[in-house]
Amino acid sequence: MSDKIIFRDLQVRTVLGNDSWERKKQQPLLITAEIHTSIASAGKTDKVTESVHYGIACKRATSFAESSHKLHSLEAFAEGIAKACLGVTNRALAVHIIARKPRALLHAEYAGVEIFRTRKEALGSWGDDLAQEGDETEDEFARRKALVDAERAAAEAEAGRLAQEDRIIVKALSLSTIIGVNLWERHYKQLVHIDLVLHTAKPTGLAALESDKVPRYRNFRTVVDAVTDLVEKSSYRTVEALATAIARTATKQCKVPKITVRVEKPSALVFAACSAVEITRVLGDYAAMSSAAVSVAPTPARAASPVAAASSDDADKAAKSGTHSAYIALGTNLGNRLENMHQALHRLNTDLPTSHVVESSFLYQTAPMYVTDQPAFLNAACLVKTGLEPLALLDELKRIEAEMGRDFGMYRNGPRIMDLDILFYDEIDMQTERLTIPHALLHERRFQLGPLCDIDSDLMHHRLGKTTGALFRHLTTHSDAPDDIVRVTPLRAVNASVDAGAGAGECNESAILKALSPSSQKETVFMGILNCTPDSFSDGGDFATLDLAVEHAAALIKSGADIIDIGGQSTRPGATQVGVDEEIRRVVPVIQRIRELGITAPISIDTFYAEVAVAALDVGADIVNDVSGGSFDAKMLPLVARRQCPYVMMHMRGDPSTMAKMNDYGDYGGDVVRGTRFELAQRVRAALDCGVPRWNIILDPGIGFAKEGAQNFEFLRRLPELTARNIRASAKNAAASLATGSADSEEGEEGYIDEDLATGLAHYPVLVGSSRKRFIGQATGKTEAKDRVWGTAATVTAAIQGGASIVRIHDVAEMVDVARVSDHIYRRK
Repeated sequence: MSDKIIFRDLQVRTVLGNDSWERKKQQPLLITAEIHTSIASAGKTDKVTESVHYGIACKRATSFAESSHKLHSLEAFAEGIAKACLGVTNRALAVHIIARKPRALLHAEYAGVEIFRTRKEALGSWGDDLAQEGDETEDEFARRKALVDAERAAAEAEAGRLAQEDRIIVKALSLSTIIGVNLWERHYKQLVHIDLVLHTAKPTGLAALESDKVPRYRNFRTVVDAVTDLVEKSSYRTVEALATAIARTATKQCKVPKITVRVEKPSALVFAACSAVEITRVLGDYAAMSSAAVSVAPTPARAASPVAAASSDDADKAAKSGTHSAYIALGTNLGNRLENMHQALHRLNTDLPTSHVVESSFLYQTAPMYVTDQPAFLNAACLVKTGLEPLALLDELKRIEAEMGRDFGMYRNGPRIMDLDILFYDEIDMQTERLTIPHALLHERRFQLGPLCDIDSDLMHHRLGKTTGALFRHLTTHSDAPDDIVRVTPLRAVNASVDAGAGAGECNESAILKALSPSSQKETVFMGILNCTPDSFSDGGDFATLDLAVEHAAALIKSGADIIDIGGQSTRPGATQVGVDEEIRRVVPVIQRIRELGITAPISIDTFYAEVAVAALDVGADIVNDVSGGSFDAKMLPLVARRQCPYVMMHMRGDPSTMAKMNDYGDYGGDVVRGTRFELAQRVRAALDCGVPRWNIILDPGIGFAKEGAQNFEFLRRLPELTARNIRASAKNAAASLATGSADSEEGEEGYIDEDLATGLAHYPVLVGSSRKRFIGQATGKTEAKDRVWGTAATVTAAIQGGASIVRIHDVAEMVDVARVSDHIYRRK
């Protein structure tokens, strides 16, 4: 067993990263060091020179801490302290450092790091090789060498688990939440104190030890933000469930490999300081969602991971394999901006050597910055996997800009056809005359941070010590600047590839790009239904001739429809498929005639066949409305990606002939919303992996598809949950989980559900198609579909209240009035 020289809670002042208010200010740090050595000689001779002088160790630690070290992370700071202590004398064999930052977090006692380093690990060697002294015999030298080796081995062994791992600590995070089983505890929030210990593998090699970069799984701010959001919105009954949920969030959402969570409830016991639960969990402890649900909609194979490397080790592997993660910003404000955006994305995916696009953001319309007397911009971001080095990538981006027509003679920050900026490249931090990574002005640009956060809000800006999400929040909640970026969705196809569509003609861009987010949308978008079928449930055969169909299309537009949805295949329950050729025969002439008459409104083709979609797009259709979400025809998603058209992705199970029997959501605790979210997220993930831009996807929950009457009403009532970041367990779900014994593994009563979605669904616009459907008749007693107009009106109002951006309707004139009043109630707050 080794001896130790210790100093505890040495207070130093330094600038290290950000304080609790996210400012770069001088702040106090507390350092505790246990220096492993042997005091046997000093104990015999009573000479301090035969030991490690703790005074000198303190001075060296203080000197390093208060120097202009320019470090950002506690980890790198602790490494520096370790080297300072070990550098006092060769007798210092190892050191155990605890560095605490009391002002790191607003609601916690401190954040800290705990590391153990041997002299060899920190300094590269144990020191000078032992040499035989002049009056020393061979046996005496051998005994002395054996003693030194034993002391070194003892120092390493003394660390126990700390020899293999580092620990990041958050102490006494104090949050308010509903917690407890007693009646009064369900009405009032109470404080809980949470301790977090993030266990991470010790870095290997001197370069890794000296790194000042903190991967997201070691970033205590990211973890605390996620835990705070969870706890303050939760209402668990037991501390056990709360602790489990915290560990699950840290491991699954923040990618922490191992975590210890301690939750204290100070008000639980009258004659004790607190009650508490402490658990340690790893990611493998949380099984994925029930595999039974996957048989309905199998998880698609991933073309490439959509997120950046989770650690510096991953970055090293990426470098060795020639694949790097580059986050690219796209901006345009000249010409056809939407076409420019799609063309740039297409070129990034096809023209960059050894590169491909794996993920894209939503699309944003933004006010010009710096030089304000110019047109508004469209902005987006994408993640590119590339084998190019940063400067070579920059050269290629400049080439693409030039080929698209950018005028490099234009004044700085002026109008441009296309601007492509490298925002991040792996985790590197570089500054040259030509290129700065992360982008030098990223921290002040909402128009770049907003799209970037769609892809990954936890990217760490190491130079600023903040995540992209924190930077964006600072600009939107802590800045006096206006919120001048608006998420927009295209409602017309753009063909930047060789598959150029025909016939639609020029159209006002402002009519094509719609602000469909709840915070910015003021008016509901109407999709009028035109069924060119003899057997649709509501109007089958009414528009069987070309003249009648075209006449009805014109009437829909006159009544207020923004989009015409044309279908040649009935999807009513029990309908049989008519085949590609018949469907094309029914719809293509109608689309052609509509365009010939000069009607420029967007046309949606309601089909689940890629061949039908191609034929419709070729004659002027703009949107593909696919009730199968791309699951019926493997060619559909690649087609949508290639044609760069808006895509309505609906949830359903089976096909129209079988879906009525597939409304059992028992694999999801009987929760139809939860089941739909899980299965629809799989289809969205498949679309993104096929190259469909995020901004082109519109979600449809599939009212009436694999859902019986009561389930449809429940879905309309809970519609906001479709695109929520997390959903709670309803009382019915909690009861079902308790009955099956699954509450501990998947959800806590009245807590958040562990969904394990293939991708998040937040911010996607939602279309609801409830018009004249059977569940309305079940409530009103109307057996004839055409008599369900006012019942439909109630569902349209509910959809608007729930945040639906688009409603698909038969009775356009009536529903326009209903929706306009609903818009004034629910959208114009």
